[in-house]
Amino acid sequence: RLRLPYTVALVMAGLALGVVDERSDFVALDAVRLTPELLFDLFLPALLFEAAFHLSWPKFKKNLRAVLLLAVPGVAAAIAIAGGLAFYLEPLAQAPLPLMVAFLFVAMCAATDPVSVVALFKELGVPKRLAVLMEGESLLNDGVAVVAFIVLGAVLGIGQQGEPVTAWWAARFLLWEIFVGLAIGVGVGLLVSYVTTLVTDHLVEIMLTTIAAFGSYLLADVAHASPVLAVVAAGMATGNVGARFGLTPTNKIAVESFWEYAVFAANSFVFLLLGKEIDLARMFSHWDGILIAWSALMAARAVVIFIVDAVLKKSAERLPKRWPVVLIWGGLRGSLSMVLALSLPEDFAQRDLLIDLTFGVVLVSILVQGLSMSSVLSWAGAVEGGEGHGEYMRLRGALGATREALHTLDEALSRGEIRQETYDRLRAQLSGRQAELELALENVAVEATGALEKEIERTTERLLEAERRSVEDAERSGVIDERVAKTLLEDIDARLIALHAHGTEAAEEEPEPAAPG
Repeated sequence: RLRLPYTVALVMAGLALGVVDERSDFVALDAVRLTPELLFDLFLPALLFEAAFHLSWPKFKKNLRAVLLLAVPGVAAAIAIAGGLAFYLEPLAQAPLPLMVAFLFVAMCAATDPVSVVALFKELGVPKRLAVLMEGESLLNDGVAVVAFIVLGAVLGIGQQGEPVTAWWAARFLLWEIFVGLAIGVGVGLLVSYVTTLVTDHLVEIMLTTIAAFGSYLLADVAHASPVLAVVAAGMATGNVGARFGLTPTNKIAVESFWEYAVFAANSFVFLLLGKEIDLARMFSHWDGILIAWSALMAARAVVIFIVDAVLKKSAERLPKRWPVVLIWGGLRGSLSMVLALSLPEDFAQRDLLIDLTFGVVLVSILVQGLSMSSVLSWAGAVEGGEGHGEYMRLRGALGATREALHTLDEALSRGEIRQETYDRLRAQLSGRQAELELALENVAVEATGALEKEIERTTERLLEAERRSVEDAERSGVIDERVAKTLLEDIDARLIALHAHGTEAAEEEPEPAAPG
């Protein structure tokens, strides 16, 4: 099975659409563009809110020091380091950048977009803490990167400022953007959480969460605070307060399903349009500058993460041995970087060069880092259960196939398709293989790999789904009325939510898997 992050496939499809649109009279896609307004006003609030809604505050708080170090001083240090590298090295690619422009370029690329990486984490069963670190850093550094971009843009004369750009102005601007944005988000999130306790209709509750996402963004924008941080705060407040105290189990599943689809649709549009926006011929003319820029960003991220890792060594938040490498390689760049580049004024001298460099860095990041992420996770020992779990799964699959072959052989004999002599010989071979596989399976330390717990969780989920279907069939056939069916379904949904929560907590309580070698 090919573990291809879906964002990689979407970008490749977008590149193909761009080529088709240029060469075909039958496909008119040029009017559909990834504009700053489209991303900031429509897609970004949904993407940020959904990620923050699912981010558990207790888990986030346990990793708060690491996340803050990566997202605030980490972003500032990365801008300084990568900006300096770009300033000194880009002339080698005949793409010289003035120092402040180099800092502006790096600020655009400072925001990480690990959506495809986190999706891969869920598929591979990576420890939840690693996903919390990746998502928590991304949510905060998006806001910090946008604020840094605005400040550096103001220094270069981009945007309308009512007063001279000084250190005092920059400090006041940063404090207002961050703290007022967070306050607006928390206020909107708590207000919506309170209103959810007054209603029981799942459609109304979906609407309320939508208001929290877009309302917090618009209010922060009007107040000239950070809309990104406002949405993040609103999402966390709604997900940790409203979802816990205001939503019934059934309605919580409905709300989560809505946002899961909304984010999938938003990501699909964003990455398809992202691929379409890339002018391949013009971008490839700067291939050497793109590789220098990507290398500078990766080097700066490595320095920052290794410093943070050293700071955390003696704390409760210390990182397992090879996790810093995962965090470095998982720092993909995405749509926000590209839209910040597109938002540069048309008359900005280096606009075309910065767009090409940014688009190229994003493309290299998604294709190179995204496609190799599963190998990095395996090397780091972060895949659930490691090699023992893989061996267990292989043996279980082989045993299932052998049993199916025996069943097919029995049916062939019963239908008279084979002779008894053929049946006896093949039956002996398959029975011997079955016995060998069963013995090997018993010798695998299932408990040590965590496979048994995952198997129990999956099977329990299937049984709960069977209960749900039975209740729904009973209601449709008139055996029970709607009121009784609703009570029973809410009980099943509550057990399903508890099952997922228990599985996550159990995985986190286990020791982190040791890195191989």
